[in-house]
Amino acid sequence: MKEIVFPLLEWFNQNKRDLEWRKNTSAYAILVSEIMLQQTRVEAVKPYYQRFMQELPDFKALANCSDTLLMKLWEGLGYYSRARNLKKCAIEIVDKYNQTFPKNYSDAIKLPGVGSYTCGAVLSRAYNQKYAAVDGNVLRVLTRYLCCDKDIMKESTKQYFKGEIEKIIPNQSGLFNESLMELGATICMPKITKCNQCPIHKTCKAFQMGTQFSYPVKQKKKAQKILEYTCLFITDGKTYILLPKKDNVLKDMPSPFLIDRFITSNDALDYIEELGFSGKNILSLKEHKHVFTHQIWYMKSYLVYVNSINDFPSYSPKQIQMELSVPTCFKKIMDDFL
Repeated sequence: MKEIVFPLLEWFNQNKRDLEWRKNTSAYAILVSEIMLQQTRVEAVKPYYQRFMQELPDFKALANCSDTLLMKLWEGLGYYSRARNLKKCAIEIVDKYNQTFPKNYSDAIKLPGVGSYTCGAVLSRAYNQKYAAVDGNVLRVLTRYLCCDKDIMKESTKQYFKGEIEKIIPNQSGLFNESLMELGATICMPKITKCNQCPIHKTCKAFQMGTQFSYPVKQKKKAQKILEYTCLFITDGKTYILLPKKDNVLKDMPSPFLIDRFITSNDALDYIEELGFSGKNILSLKEHKHVFTHQIWYMKSYLVYVNSINDFPSYSPKQIQMELSVPTCFKKIMDDFL
């Protein structure tokens, strides 16, 4: 594959997108952008990255920030465990590595939330070390280029291509990794290919055989689990009760009372009486659907007015909008009444 190096670097130099995180080559900036970009579109990340870097410009600031601020900055990006691991990573870097991302691969790979891809991306781009950064874009480009039918969902396949890239990676290792990712993001895309604009199409086996869309090969995804929930938004007319979700998806995030089945309004009133509330009124809200990676939630919701919220944690509309990081699936319901 050595023949792809120069054409890719030349193409990338002339065609790379103007992205904010490419202007700051510090290990911190690269780490933040790479974590944000996991399973998230570039356009969606742009405003979050800018705001995050303004508020938390380095590892020390991130390590010392409150969880409330962190979640607010991340609100709407989803996959909140990424943010929690990012902070844990910053704390470890501050405590163990004098606020500097470790240059040793064996140390870097042990950091919270840092896998093989992220480790390679940071070390190659920040320190110009010859490590590969193998993501879905890279796997798509190279399996097509080689007509390789290895299952890209297997860790062994990722490790295979990591090894193959590191055999040919040039001194401009960071730029080379970026060029492969950029090609997959803009030219060699999943459902659209712009082969005539590709700098390596002349030696691409899939292009020669017209089999671009036969690759990459990957095992079928498991069917998404369908769940039904009833959401009870309880208010005294001034504040609204939101509780940390106890488990599974969105664990510890602000949540209304969540019942794992659909119930009627009468059942909802019985439920809140069991919790010790005296109800004044109950309103049915618009039903919503929210799609997660492995789950689909169908949500039936009620707004319940009570005489007193008792000792439950509650928040004003201003606090909910300005301070809390409410998951999108609940926020879009609350937008109907806040």
